[in-house]
Amino acid sequence: MVVRVTEPGRPAFQLRKGEEGLSLFDSDAVEPPLTESDILEAFRPGSVLVFRAETVLQARGLRIVPILGAEPLPPRLRPAHVAIRPGAGMMRVGFKQAWKELESNGT
Repeated sequence: MVVRVTEPGRPAFQLRKGEEGLSLFDSDAVEPPLTESDILEAFRPGSVLVFRAETVLQARGLRIVPILGAEPLPPRLRPAHVAIRPGAGMMRVGFKQAWKELESNGT
């Protein structure tokens, strides 16, 4: 399961201009697995989590790439950080479309 941190009322899956991927956390990448509170404690109060199965992302042609999180993250979150990137041959428009589908129905 991968987890995206977002703010209420904002799209959870949205690429900003120039971004190559989106940051998420793989809750099962560390032992014991990350909990919601492990993640939320590292972000602004009021942040919310959005969960997606890795198989759902992969079915849309997306790649899950482990990338060590930056220093400001707590040590437990850093190794669980991943980026979602376009699959082989996927153009930016297809990448953005995959995120829109995840945003609208999540399945």
